Amino acid sequence: MSFSQSIKARSKFSVLLVTAVILFGCESPEEAAEDHLKKGKELFEKGEYDKAILELKTSSQTPDKRSDTYYYMALLDEKGNNFRSMRENLQKTIELDPENVEARQKLGKVHLLFGDLDKALEQADFLLKAIPDGEEAKLLKASVYMKQNKSQQAKEIIDSVLSVNALNIEALSLKAAQAFSDDELKQAAELVETALKIDDKNLPLRLFKIKIDAKQNNIDAVIDDYKKIIEFYPDSENYKLSLASIYAMADKLEPAESLLREIITKKPDKVEPKIVLLEFLNAKDKARVGSEFKSMLAVPKITSENILALSKWMLASEHEDDGVLGLNRVVESEKNSNIALSAQTILAETFLNKNEYEKAEKSIADILAENSDFVDANLLKARLFLMQNKVDEAIELLNKTVWIKSDSDNAFMLLGQAYTIKNDKKQADKNYKLALEINPANIQAFMPVFNGYVQANQKETARQLLDKALKAKPNQLSLLTSKAELDIADKRWDDAQETVQRIALYSKSRAIPSYLKANILQGRGQYADAVKLYENLFNEFPGNLNSLLNLVRSYDALKQREKAVAFIEALHEKHKEDLTIVGVLSDLYAADKDYVKAKQLLTNQIKIVPDKAIPLYMALAKIEAILQKSAEGAKDVYLKGLQSNPNSPQLLMALAGLYEQLGNRSEARGIYERILSINPDYVLAINNLAALLLESNNSEELAKGLKLAERFKDSENVYFQDTYAWSLIKTGNKAGLAVLESLIVKEPKSAELRYHLGVAHLKNGNKATALVELKQAISLAESQRRSFSGKDEAAKLIKEINNR
Repeated sequence: MSFSQSIKARSKFSVLLVTAVILFGCESPEEAAEDHLKKGKELFEKGEYDKAILELKTSSQTPDKRSDTYYYMALLDEKGNNFRSMRENLQKTIELDPENVEARQKLGKVHLLFGDLDKALEQADFLLKAIPDGEEAKLLKASVYMKQNKSQQAKEIIDSVLSVNALNIEALSLKAAQAFSDDELKQAAELVETALKIDDKNLPLRLFKIKIDAKQNNIDAVIDDYKKIIEFYPDSENYKLSLASIYAMADKLEPAESLLREIITKKPDKVEPKIVLLEFLNAKDKARVGSEFKSMLAVPKITSENILALSKWMLASEHEDDGVLGLNRVVESEKNSNIALSAQTILAETFLNKNEYEKAEKSIADILAENSDFVDANLLKARLFLMQNKVDEAIELLNKTVWIKSDSDNAFMLLGQAYTIKNDKKQADKNYKLALEINPANIQAFMPVFNGYVQANQKETARQLLDKALKAKPNQLSLLTSKAELDIADKRWDDAQETVQRIALYSKSRAIPSYLKANILQGRGQYADAVKLYENLFNEFPGNLNSLLNLVRSYDALKQREKAVAFIEALHEKHKEDLTIVGVLSDLYAADKDYVKAKQLLTNQIKIVPDKAIPLYMALAKIEAILQKSAEGAKDVYLKGLQSNPNSPQLLMALAGLYEQLGNRSEARGIYERILSINPDYVLAINNLAALLLESNNSEELAKGLKLAERFKDSENVYFQDTYAWSLIKTGNKAGLAVLESLIVKEPKSAELRYHLGVAHLKNGNKATALVELKQAISLAESQRRSFSGKDEAAKLIKEINNR
């Protein structure tokens, strides 16, 4: 080695040595790992969790890996409810120390939490081999059996544990859970009470007691349950909010308000509890909101940031004068700072919301003159462009804005709205999702994405999106309502009940939480209680369709249809002009095959509300067709309705459809053309006329049908696109086959689509595939008990193919 190489080698060694000294001092890796682990344990025992995790992470980064390091990291994860990380750290613990019984026990429970039942059972079996009489392992196995609906096996294990240790809280809890699921509520309550005598402060048990009392509609007991929890955990805001919600549902507004004020007193510098109180007052006693807001502003040393947040809420909640007062105070005290510009931007927004475009434009210009890159003002300017239908200008400005500030959720939200206006769903969806990545609770971005997932039946994805939004904004009423509806749809009754309680705290009307609570009772099979709530709702909202339908379903479940009919008849007597009540009542008569009564009801109603009679004629046409056992009866009703309402698109479309059904294409065509002479952009009429003309053998009519169908080339509607694809098939364009194959994936049970696909394959020489599709078309039509245009032609083609 040369002299220079020797120097370089020594220098490199020195660097490594310095690095080692920095990392480990004079300790070996083993000593360093042990030292940091020891410190981490000590800090954990003292409750200094932030410091503990730093020591434990340092220990885990040393070459010497210790199982205890990962075990204590898992315990810290457990404290923070970070169960995914907890699972990973427990798995690492067991890799390093397979005999760690405590780690295996906890890992089994985490697997259970995530629904990995086989993995949970694996841990339980391992533990029972090591410790055959281990109560925790037995109860873990029993918990798995309960999740697998193996109730008897679970019961045997639980009883075996209690026979040895009658005071085992976990066994008592599991036995209570079994009783609860079997609707043996008295036994469940007794078991929980027994367990609470052993551990009075056990939070899961106390929450379970609330579930039992809530299921029995024992509101006073639920209130006492929450009071006890708050007594043990006085610093927990959530339980105070839950109790305030229960008070609100029970119309005990004074204690609810006292709890909310108590939260404010404990957190005087925080704005969120103040907004919660304002929301509560706004829902329950709106006249007091203004004075409460002013008293909040009068508190010494209130920050401009808090005044801004409170003023924004006041404006959003239709307390404009007070909101403007607060914003002006911010502008005066903060001069030309960014917070003052924010206040000025919100003031400019008030002009925009009142369509005072010139004032808004001037205010925005003044703000941008102070700071041309001020994001909020540029966003408001983009909103102004959208309201003026200057969509491209809005998009250009918003793209510049996100370039300057890439973390503006409102910029991406407005881009989503701009692309929605341009009917570019892909770009709109992309930008809404970008907004939600920044702020999961951006309501204007949230709703279109969430509703899209729900409509596509992607409920789990919708729930994940909703959970993130509620974590960011737990008291937002529209988010809470969405959660309650999703919980009800998924039959998560306990979750739904808890959410409805929170809604009751902020809802201006008792009807919303009452309706949702009735849904829960109905879902749980408590039909009599549900009926009472639905009937009470009609005092405030007599013609609420969903409540009427659910009332009927609940009475049906009780096998008391006649009571449903009697109640809705009485409701109709009180509210003669309410068409929703008439619609439900006529449907009830029709379902009971009392068509004469249904006809009489609808005929009388047309006389009562002749100016609102179109839906009544539509319903009467169906009844008349049944009574006359002929579509001609319906035709006479439609024609009579058109005498009073000659340009009604609903009646005209219904009559045209009836003519098509009767094979009278020329009359149907004439009516579709009449509709389009009134409204040239009526897409359903365009589609139906195009489909009709495409079946013609007249070249002139066919050409007109092709021209009309061209409009649907880029439509997102499957049936409109089918019309376009059929026009391609008619002209021998093979591209029609590809379009139809993509559509059949979306609507596999459409007989007409199958027929069109069969013809397309036949024209392309695929006889075998064509035969399958044509047969499927006829089979679907028969199973669905409906015909389709081309059914006779499909049968004819099948016969021809078979004879070749």
